[in-house]
Amino acid sequence: MLSGLTPPFFAALEDSHRILIAGMGGGFDVFCGLPLYFALRAEGRDVVLGNLSFTSFSPLMPRPVAPSLIEVTPDLLVQPGEYFPEYYLSRWLATQKEPSSVYAFQKVGVQPLLHAYRALIHHLKIDTIILIDGGTDALMRGDEIDLGTPHEDAVSLAAVNELKDVKRFVVSLGFGIDRFHGVSHWNVLEATAELARDGAYLGSFSLTPDMRPVQLYRDACEAVFEQMPRHVSIVNSSILGAIWGEYGNHHATERTRGSELWINPLMAQYWCYELGAVAECLQYREALMNTFTMSDVDRVIGAHREAVTIRPRFELPI
Repeated sequence: MLSGLTPPFFAALEDSHRILIAGMGGGFDVFCGLPLYFALRAEGRDVVLGNLSFTSFSPLMPRPVAPSLIEVTPDLLVQPGEYFPEYYLSRWLATQKEPSSVYAFQKVGVQPLLHAYRALIHHLKIDTIILIDGGTDALMRGDEIDLGTPHEDAVSLAAVNELKDVKRFVVSLGFGIDRFHGVSHWNVLEATAELARDGAYLGSFSLTPDMRPVQLYRDACEAVFEQMPRHVSIVNSSILGAIWGEYGNHHATERTRGSELWINPLMAQYWCYELGAVAECLQYREALMNTFTMSDVDRVIGAHREAVTIRPRFELPI
């Protein structure tokens, strides 16, 4: 790559050695970080995967690192087909001779999630955290006409923002996907422009089929989808379709039948930001700080939406 045109994100990672790539919105978000994971591993970095988990944590679940945090490994006892993306990813990683632990954060409020992140940083000596958003609704500040699915993203953002001794970034993949949840991408680009003015937008770059980390990302997704056929990820299926050249109303999974999709090349692009600046834009971040459960989070977001003036909807003029 021409050194003068390298996205600033790469330079920001230059001194990072122990990196946690964590899905911030739960579900399959961590899979959106796999191209970065494999690229950084190929450079010799120590990289760990984590995810805000939608799986219920049993009191008997082995390997708790801390309250609200478990280490998922291939030898867990899991019922076939159970919704547990972190487990099936762990199994696939083991087949690739990669470190197979995936750390799962419980779906909780900011205070217990912050405690879990602090425990994992201490446990693994993490120096850098990259929060991965499958989609772009993590950039919604709170007064847009539609926020997408904000709860998990906002909790992860608020918690990691409190970690002052590590580098922190937000990286999104899947521009356009949140249209499925009503998000106007006019707001996404508006937020990116505001962050650029503050020097907090660290550039974007595309994933293409010839890249080995991207091929491994596809292999991982396909292997896990086969193990969880009722829960194929709409986000990652759409991104993979975009990378391999699908366009328009293309449906890779039956889960999207009956809706109109816009699969497009922008879905295959990583968008990178300084996490602290993104967190500063979240209008209800301070109100989230004393939350302990997702019910608390829901009340905070609801109260904010009632108190704020909702801006009108704008669509991209293209």
